[in-house]
Amino acid sequence: MNRPIATHHTLESFFRELLEDGLAAERLTLDESTAAYLLRVVAEFGESSILHQGGKDERGTPALVWLYERAQQGDAGQRFEAFRHLGDVSLIVSGFFTPHIERERSLVGLDYYVQMGAAAYHSAASLARHTVFAQLLGELAKHFARLVEVLGYVAERTTLPVARDLGAIYERFMLAPDSKVAGGRLLDAGCVPVFGKAVA
Repeated sequence: MNRPIATHHTLESFFRELLEDGLAAERLTLDESTAAYLLRVVAEFGESSILHQGGKDERGTPALVWLYERAQQGDAGQRFEAFRHLGDVSLIVSGFFTPHIERERSLVGLDYYVQMGAAAYHSAASLARHTVFAQLLGELAKHFARLVEVLGYVAERTTLPVARDLGAIYERFMLAPDSKVAGGRLLDAGCVPVFGKAVA
């Protein structure tokens, strides 16, 4: 029996179900406005020019330090937009392009992107006090590491390459120990993560 081919007229319609499945797999529930923002960001970054606003390094990945420097300048409105964009870039790159970050010669690791992204969303939320963006961006900051796993789930179900070696998965799990997706990957591979106090 032939399966019907799904067609989509927009990137948002293409990613909507994938994101819903990813959030369900991660057992993460977002406010409706936050989920809608996440979908819009994923769809917008389908255009590479959005990803590279503010500069890129020689390898083609946006340099977060340049985006951070821009976020320190200008008035409150300009800083809000710059911090929000920095959070968006960090989330997209760490979720969809993990193999690029985790390659042996990379100068920074996944934890750098997670920390920078969460801090950027937190700063943008602070600048957006008393607006709808404050709660939305605050929620993205709170769940940043788990949202990276959600986007990794989405990437695995597209043509994008995703690192699948146990070492990389374990590092992702350590960044988000509550992640159902990362934990499930380890269990599927026959690995049970154990937490304990370090021995001096």
